[in-house]
Amino acid sequence: MLSLSSSLRNESQAEKYKDLRALLRLLTNICLQVGFLSDCGGEGSPDIAEVIYIGLDIVTPLISLDLLKYPKLSREYFVLISHLLELYPEKVAHLNSDAFTRIIGSLDFGLNMQDSDVVERCLAAVNALASYNFKERLGGRGRLNSQLMESEGSNGKLQESISSHFLRLLLQILLFEDFRSELAGYAADALLPLLFCEQEFCLQRLVHELLDKQQNPTVKSRLATAFHNLTSSNNLSSSLDRPNRQRFRKNLLSFMADVSGFMQIK
Repeated sequence: MLSLSSSLRNESQAEKYKDLRALLRLLTNICLQVGFLSDCGGEGSPDIAEVIYIGLDIVTPLISLDLLKYPKLSREYFVLISHLLELYPEKVAHLNSDAFTRIIGSLDFGLNMQDSDVVERCLAAVNALASYNFKERLGGRGRLNSQLMESEGSNGKLQESISSHFLRLLLQILLFEDFRSELAGYAADALLPLLFCEQEFCLQRLVHELLDKQQNPTVKSRLATAFHNLTSSNNLSSSLDRPNRQRFRKNLLSFMADVSGFMQIK
């Protein structure tokens, strides 16, 4: 009886896995057809973005972090999330708190995974979200600022803005994790708009936290210099245009090379 029960559970899990993958592929295909659908749509056409986000709101509660450990499901999920944030970032600002937290929590999880494809898609998603937030703030808007996330600070847990949350997370990954250098360009593209959103306060606070942890004066000095060069070298401007992104990519590569001797960058 126990064996039969276990077999039924396994079959049920397998069916759930297949169904979730099918739903993710369906939503992704709809998302990728958005240009065609928008061109053909009339005044009474449905809001395609709304349809996709409703579908996502149905699917995401069913996808646990354990399920995201399955490579195929994980890749399909994060491909969908990155496409959605690149095409419809404004919809995220209007999500309810639970739906928003699920998406951001899954991105946190994905950024720490070993699968390079997943990390790449997560960085693309963060880039899209942060770029949208920066442009909204320039326009005097900023609904995303009201969405607070829980982060792990030097003195325990704290509530931060979404930009501050991801800035802290990416810096921790770059400095203390086995981050793949081939993903540095994607990391730079995600970091730049985050820095623009939070540079005046959050970056200084994060840098001070990191410096305070360093007991060696030489290490502290080198790290401070590396952070200064990251945000000031190559005539960076407050723009997200392609030339400025290329300059910041060079800065980040130099930053990683500078600190590789005394931090955990590989």
